[in-house]
Amino acid sequence: MDLLWDLAVTLLIIWPPYVANATPVVASKIFRRRTPIDFGRNFLDGRRIFGDGKTYEGFVTGLLAGFLIGELTYIIVTSAIKVAWELPKPSTVFVMCTAALLGDLLGAFIKRRLGLPRGAPAPLLDQLDFLLAALLALWLIQPQVLRWVYVVMAVIITPPIHLLTNTIAYLLRLKKEPW
Repeated sequence: MDLLWDLAVTLLIIWPPYVANATPVVASKIFRRRTPIDFGRNFLDGRRIFGDGKTYEGFVTGLLAGFLIGELTYIIVTSAIKVAWELPKPSTVFVMCTAALLGDLLGAFIKRRLGLPRGAPAPLLDQLDFLLAALLALWLIQPQVLRWVYVVMAVIITPPIHLLTNTIAYLLRLKKEPW
């Protein structure tokens, strides 16, 4: 039973960063005009800093969606089963979602430095960049929430969840690649 409880808490903790990370894919289909965060500029190596896939519109909608999901989750769960001490506070969720999106940007930056084009797979980097950044933010701000078992569970379950949701997004024609 403890394992199931730990899995449930892990999912509640990582749910908002997951939403923040996934929302820009949907936002790219909503906004006609998208502004790349790097404004189309190249880094010192002559390659794009992040690429066209990382936009201000996606970042802002991801941040807002992740934060709202986190806020709703916090309100519902804490009022239903009184576990506020086990969940990140809304202000922490905001920082976690920001960190998740920045972690994804770091992943894109690394992929560009490796010469990988937009959409190219980078196993584990693609699945864990946002998660590890979000968990680091949680550890820095509200460390009493983050137990080692949650980190281990999150790292284990995220790659298959990420691949499954990306495959679904691909089948729904929200993404050009299924990874």
